[in-house]
This record gives sequence, structure tokens and C-alpha cells, in this order.
Amino acid sequence: MQVSGNILDTQNTPLENINVIASGSESTILNARPEEILGEGFTNAAGEFSFVSLDTDNSFYGISINHPDHENYDLDYATLHFLDSIGSRANSFELVNINLPKTQRFELKIENTTGRNDTLFYRFSYPATELYQGLNSNSFDENSFRFQTETEYWNRLMPGEDEMTIVTPTLANSNIQFKYKFSAEAVYDTINIEITPENPVYEFNF
Repeated sequence: MQVSGNILDTQNTPLENINVIASGSESTILNARPEEILGEGFTNAAGEFSFVSLDTDNSFYGISINHPDHENYDLDYATLHFLDSIGSRANSFELVNINLPKTQRFELKIENTTGRNDTLFYRFSYPATELYQGLNSNSFDENSFRFQTETEYWNRLMPGEDEMTIVTPTLANSNIQFKYKFSAEAVYDTINIEITPENPVYEFNF
């Protein structure tokens, strides 16, 4: 099959030297193991790519942009997977004007500044940096499943523990939802936080 297209950032600027691989998989997770790769290429200065891929009709087929397991993975950008189901396919895939979001480091700092003798239960959710979308006959399937679009973390800070810091990658210019409560039976209070490259840290003091 002929696999081609072009990749842009979120400002519609072409992205150069981004890896694009085609692979087969027995599950809905697309890996970059050598025995599963069916073809690969890189974007040029215009953000365009084109390569020939083998096909498979007895397993899932996918195209991954900026796969994290590839030796040329770019940490500054997210990963996009386009997954096609088991079965026959057309003889070409064309992914036109694919916008690849930037990633950034996010830091959550929790600190007991008042000496409060309560357990803090907390959880926060944030956009994942590895995203999946379904394909159907070489077009985006709006009704297909998406998964791994959001990551959730939860924990608690026990009495006597003064602080905790969590660092994770997320999408740049995104929103984090932080929830907290002081007893297992209580309802969570929610804080919505806007995360930008200029504002990568959120501090929660209680």
C-alpha cells in the first residue's frame, strides 16, 4: 500500500523529520517492534511523507506518527495512532494536514502548610500524549472508539506527610482537572487548571 500525507503543528507549520510507521498488531495497541513494522518514513521540510507499506488482513493495521518506541521519537510532540480493523483495505492511505500537538512538562505540588491532621484524598486528570483514532476505509471514523485520550492519577496524602510532587508530560495549552476531599465519604471539590508552557506548575496548599 502507498502511505502518504503531511504533518503540521497546531499553528499549521510543517514539521520536519517526524517518524511515521505502519504496523500490524494482534491487539488494538500499536507497537514499534521490528517484526510488526510494515513500512516507515519521515517527513521532509514541507512536512510531507510517502512510503510503501506491506498489508495484513489477519490482524489490526495502523499508522503511527511520532511513535514513542521509535529511535527518532521527538519528545516535544504527541503521538498519534490511526488504527484500522482486521480485514481487507484499499491500496493506499492518505493522511492530509494532520496537526501534531506539542507536549510539555506538568508539575503538581501538594503541601500541608497548616499542619492539618486530615488525610487528603486527591485525583487529577490530564490529556494523554499518546492518542488513538479509528480509520474506516481510509477515512477517519467519527463513530469509532478513541482511547487513552486522558490519563487519571489518584492518591492520598496521609497525616504527617507534609508534601508531594508529581511530574508528568501532558499536552501543551491544555486543561487539568484537580479533585480533592478530606474524608473517604465526602464529595470531591473540583478545580480546573489551565496549563501552558509559561505556567507548567500548579501548587495546592491546605
